[in-house]
Amino acid sequence: RMLRSPKQEDAELLAPIRSDFGLQHLLMSNPAGSPKGDILALTSDWINRRMAQGWFKIIQDDTLIVAGFAQISDIHRENRLGWLGLGLLPSARGKGLGRRAMIEIESAARNDLGLRKLLLQVRCDNVRAIAMYDRGGWRRVGFLKDHYYDRTRTYDVILYEKLLSLP
Repeated sequence: RMLRSPKQEDAELLAPIRSDFGLQHLLMSNPAGSPKGDILALTSDWINRRMAQGWFKIIQDDTLIVAGFAQISDIHRENRLGWLGLGLLPSARGKGLGRRAMIEIESAARNDLGLRKLLLQVRCDNVRAIAMYDRGGWRRVGFLKDHYYDRTRTYDVILYEKLLSLP
């Protein structure tokens, strides 16, 4: 399995994602102006917040090396939907790990969380992610003009949804 619950030592392994402001902006996370304090403590706090606010898993490759994270937030239990977030370390990109992780994420959303739909937003210039979502059967349902501001410019955003089939 590619997905697992986070461990304390994952903060060190995910710190490069949290300290890479270009990547943070690509993930539309609006990072603070500059990391203040200990990046490991900040990353550990970030993991704990994600776990408390929804579903958060570590993505690992076939050799069990941490490759990134997946989260489902803003879970609406009555409507049975949630918002997906996915981030891969630069060293893990282009190897099919995101596509493989998506299969497990969708299965967990359906089977473990009882969700019927996942939604996500992606910047229009995130070509690799867009290609992955399009190939994975996600449906484009909207377009937000000048939606994300990274403190230097605005970016258009595509909205996607995926209806999760019943087991």
